[in-house]
Amino acid sequence: TDLLITMIISAQQRLLTLSCGSQINVNPTPLRRDDDNSPWCYTFSVSPVIIDDDVRSSTLPPRANFLATQVWPSSRIASTIIEQYLDPSWKVCELGCGPGLPSLTAAMKGSEVIATDLDECALEMVEAAAREQGFLIDQRFQTQQFDLTSRQNVLPDADLYVMSDVFESSNVAESAAYHVQSILSKNSNSQSKRRVWVFAQSDRAQRETFLDVMREAYDETLEWSLNQNPDLDSELWLCDLDETAVEYN
Repeated sequence: TDLLITMIISAQQRLLTLSCGSQINVNPTPLRRDDDNSPWCYTFSVSPVIIDDDVRSSTLPPRANFLATQVWPSSRIASTIIEQYLDPSWKVCELGCGPGLPSLTAAMKGSEVIATDLDECALEMVEAAAREQGFLIDQRFQTQQFDLTSRQNVLPDADLYVMSDVFESSNVAESAAYHVQSILSKNSNSQSKRRVWVFAQSDRAQRETFLDVMREAYDETLEWSLNQNPDLDSELWLCDLDETAVEYN
């Protein structure tokens, strides 16, 4: 929205005014440190800021989800792979985007992007970061509220759908599987191929719930893959990752 205002406090911290009037402390969080050309997103910071000798603490607005304001390891892996392998002609839709690092990385590659999440605070953080990186100028970057647990909602059309670490409950995992099946079912009646890339840490218990539902409805041989080189011709790729092996450079 036009009400988003970002005040630079330091090289590491900003004060973001949300459309609801709340102010939160955010940090620019790059995919790669010490790289001025790296895509980056905002993450919520609990650290207070000092403005004109006034110490201001930071709390999230009511109903905002702290988990949706942080960058998790699978999001970093997703962003790295998008940076390396994404076809810029593909329109990208991220589901459960949180701070939106994969979406912002796709935008930097030149793709048209729709970043979706239920959390309005997270979406405003994504929009603020997109604006500062110049992605809103030509309307090729959009944010949209979307409840992944609702099976009544219809996803925006895209060439590539991305999910990273969204399986926080069995309900989310089962609903995510429903939406993935819905996306892929359109391939049989369309000349354009829709692809889904799913990233999840090996220690996420609910990802097996997602896998069980997908096996039953889509392919009983489906497995998580340790190979981090996606097959660009495949319509579904489940990327397994070890949190301890993720580089934060």
